[in-house]
Amino acid sequence: MKRRVRPPTNAQAAHERASLLTPVAKAFSTDIGNEVASLGVQVHGGMGYIEETGAAQHYRDARIAAIYEGTNGIQAIDLVTRKLPLAGGATVTAYIGEIKRTVAAVNASNDAAFGWTGVRLQDAVDALERATHWLLGSQRNDLDAALAGATPYLRLFALAAGGALLAEEALAAMRLAGNGADAVGRTAIARFFAENLAVQAASLERTVVEAADSVTDADAALA
Repeated sequence: MKRRVRPPTNAQAAHERASLLTPVAKAFSTDIGNEVASLGVQVHGGMGYIEETGAAQHYRDARIAAIYEGTNGIQAIDLVTRKLPLAGGATVTAYIGEIKRTVAAVNASNDAAFGWTGVRLQDAVDALERATHWLLGSQRNDLDAALAGATPYLRLFALAAGGALLAEEALAAMRLAGNGADAVGRTAIARFFAENLAVQAASLERTVVEAADSVTDADAALA
């Protein structure tokens, strides 16, 4: 007798979505925190390296965040090996579908303030979708290749998802224009992210899909 597979409950689907996004939120935000704190040291020049400015303390404080609660490399491995396969890949597929709808809404708005936001986010989401399908297949056929691409994949995921979330926030502000929402500012932030950060998605996809051998064969360089 064939066993009937029940569709996930709302609670189960929400739990799986939170599980998928947890490593992305933790690793990406703390990596960016390190980058910002490092730039803060540099902005102060030589004075940033000594204690009077406090910039060095901020950098030390930020640095531990990428280590606590699972180092960010472990978070990336968790994302690729445990979170992508949730519900047979349906959880990540549904989320990519959601951010695709946000990108479509940006394009449909036809607002010049978005600049190239829609195009750049569409490229990023397409790169994420292709890399995701590749990783799901690689886990079955070549786990080492999947692991080699885990860290760049997490960054790719975060750039596509983060760009879409900022764009969604800008769209919401446009709908609430006149009610205290800063549509101009939110749209400028979304555009900056899409045109300056999300554009890295294509190269990250190539790293995930094509560069595994350069990682797994790196022992030759260390001999």
